[in-house]
Amino acid sequence: MVIIHHLERSRSDRIIWLCEELSIDYEIVQHQRDPDTMRAPETLWAVNPLGKSPVIEHQGQVVFESGAIIEYLLSAFDSDSLRPSLGTKAYIDYLQWLHAPEATMTLPILMPMLCHAMGIESELIPLFADSETQTLYRYIEAELTQRDYIAGDNFSAADIMLSYTLMMAQSLAASGPDTVFASYPSIKAYLARLKSREAYQAASVKF
Repeated sequence: MVIIHHLERSRSDRIIWLCEELSIDYEIVQHQRDPDTMRAPETLWAVNPLGKSPVIEHQGQVVFESGAIIEYLLSAFDSDSLRPSLGTKAYIDYLQWLHAPEATMTLPILMPMLCHAMGIESELIPLFADSETQTLYRYIEAELTQRDYIAGDNFSAADIMLSYTLMMAQSLAASGPDTVFASYPSIKAYLARLKSREAYQAASVKF
């Protein structure tokens, strides 16, 4: 049994989806954000000293960070179906896109919202963030024009990592979610393809 500590509107959505894809027996422990600060409650801090989600418990181990949890669960429950074989080009793409959503993409996507929330007025920050995100979107669009999934012809855990970040960008867009990828038809088709998966639909009602 995997225990998923789920914080509303957080990256733990990825882990619920992964567990559905792998047909893992799991339990969700819900944590509610403080309505004033939007920070995690003490109950989550008691599990993860960083106060962040996702975090899981499994066989006496506590594991946090989306990418680390995904790699842990794939190793514990599955070795083949959701990650390409070692030594292949698809595996290199998989590794890159497993980490790029958090290491490269998240900051410029979140930057305008965070600055607005903190009362920081700057014309340069939105310009910088938009330049960075458009560079990323153009590259992703070019990749998805050539194939259905980000690491090749088959769905992988890297798609779970990437699509959450793309959907987050849609949810944060001041101009509305439909505007973000209006110029990127392959990204739009990609997200629609992922949302049609049975495991995603089963997971999304629990987000």
